Amino acid sequence: MANCLLNRNVLKEDVCGYSLNKVIDIYLANYSEITPAVSGNEVTAITMATGASIYHIEPSRDSASFTDELQTTDAGAKYRTHTVNFSIDSGAYDKDLAEVVDDLSLGRYTAVCKLASGKYIMLGRVAPLEASAANLSGAASASEASAIQVTLVADVTEVALPLSSEAITALLAAVKA
Repeated sequence: MANCLLNRNVLKEDVCGYSLNKVIDIYLANYSEITPAVSGNEVTAITMATGASIYHIEPSRDSASFTDELQTTDAGAKYRTHTVNFSIDSGAYDKDLAEVVDDLSLGRYTAVCKLASGKYIMLGRVAPLEASAANLSGAASASEASAIQVTLVADVTEVALPLSSEAITALLAAVKA
């Protein structure tokens, strides 16, 4: 939990170097089936309900992103909004993919975004991410892509948290084969 007092310097040498932080993979868990453990602003363990899985979403190239934005109400209350956006190529749209669109539209999720840097960030831990948009679009020409665009959103009371190496191992072990 935040102590609301800055307690360390943030210097250029702390963050110096190449950085490629675009989202390259997304992992979704049904919110009621995942229990992440947190210590010191890091997800340190992930436990799944018996028989539950984490689902790997491979987004269309350069289509995935996340935001973690501070919100302030007129009365001065503060909270954060987690948003995960991604597109899925829908070239092979069939009854199974139609079910996925329904599931993404109506479900409640915790998400982990894998960044190109190799870091993993969890969103929707304390409140579930839910779809604010789930759209299927067809291409106007052969050179355009058909896609499913999804936006998942949650209002929460914590920043998006990084995963420890142990939590990453647990995450990947729980991915449905």
